Amino acid sequence: ETVAVTGKARSAIRRATRLAIRRQYAGLGQQMLSRSFQRSGKTFTRDGLKPYIAKFGHKDVDDAMAAVGRGELAAAEVLKAVHPDFQDSRVTKPTPRSEEDGWFNLRTGAGMMFRIPSIAEAEKRGLAIPIRGAGIDTPVTFGPDGAVPGDRIVGILEPGRGITIYPIQADQLMAFDDEPDRWVDVRWDIDAEMNARFPARVQVAVSNEPGTLAEVAETIAANDANIHSLQTVTTAPDITTMVIDLEVWDLQHLTRTLNQLRAKTCVSEAVRMNG
Repeated sequence: ETVAVTGKARSAIRRATRLAIRRQYAGLGQQMLSRSFQRSGKTFTRDGLKPYIAKFGHKDVDDAMAAVGRGELAAAEVLKAVHPDFQDSRVTKPTPRSEEDGWFNLRTGAGMMFRIPSIAEAEKRGLAIPIRGAGIDTPVTFGPDGAVPGDRIVGILEPGRGITIYPIQADQLMAFDDEPDRWVDVRWDIDAEMNARFPARVQVAVSNEPGTLAEVAETIAANDANIHSLQTVTTAPDITTMVIDLEVWDLQHLTRTLNQLRAKTCVSEAVRMNG
């Protein structure tokens, strides 16, 4: 009987732990949805989400919000489902190229200017990325750890794919040390009216207690940063380590957010990855 009672107790503890974790992710998901809707001029409500629960394959509102918090369901996808006619009205207008020094803009590289070899030199080197004409639509993406205004940045040509942006200190750049022809000069070109955030990946270690995830999310939101995705990478008896993809305005904003996280008693570490 003692063994049975102990087994029941352990089962109850495991269930309570699962529910506590689910509540934390649901709380985080609700914050992410609220901010996503708010940025789009909409208001998020639990009742407004209910008609779309089945579409997303979840059993109730909390389950769907927890999926958003875990990064399994994008807040943008929920916004599109609830408001199918919504269109993001922000349009980035390319800045005229500066032909004198070779710097120019790309449509998909908002807030940045680029300088790469001339057409003749690019063709000679076999780089399949034109500079003029269709080149204005050359895809520009960020490396896995992101980059923000204030970073020194560089681009790497990916033939057939576009340009990938990295902070100059990124470990991934070592793979291209012997391929100088693929390196692209990149500099920030932020317009005062530009309303864009940039990606930065951080690692946060917290005490393994109920409510810590919500406290981390609240701290990030209070600093006007967005959580794009969150993943738990390790869980020890006392510490949980998370990788969080943030969206911030610039390096100063990122630094302030990390400092605020470090100030929390539940946080033992908050660092930028490859920063």
